[in-house]
Amino acid sequence: MDRFRDMERGYFTVEAAMIFPFVMGVILLVIYMWFFQYDRCLMEQDYALITVLGTEKQGLSPEERVEHIRKLISGLYTDEYYAWRMVNPEISVEKGKVRMKIEGSLEFPFYGFSFWSDDNIWESGARREGTVIDKAFGLRTFRKIKSFTGL
Repeated sequence: MDRFRDMERGYFTVEAAMIFPFVMGVILLVIYMWFFQYDRCLMEQDYALITVLGTEKQGLSPEERVEHIRKLISGLYTDEYYAWRMVNPEISVEKGKVRMKIEGSLEFPFYGFSFWSDDNIWESGARREGTVIDKAFGLRTFRKIKSFTGL
């Protein structure tokens, strides 16, 4: 009889040993998905802000504007990103338009959780576009809208 009880206890240990790694893997996957989503959203917000700030400064040539945007990017507080690795952004300025393309990636520490790529890296990117508007033009347009709507 005692031998039968010992076998029952051993049965539960085997079940737990089989289920525990699966549960821990799912928990780890959820945590890394959260890191990925957080870092991706933070990257998109940062580069949207940099696009706006890059179009805001007046009187710059296209080359100076690209350098201004690169300075803004170098001032990013990258410690906010948990596990994100940025790829150098592509910046172009032509005909009053500022276009930026940035890509980033998160390397997953364990193999087998990246269902859509073979190299175990999750990637995301963002594209932003802004128009350089002269401040005087912006004020005149605002006044026209104000007088038209009667606000």
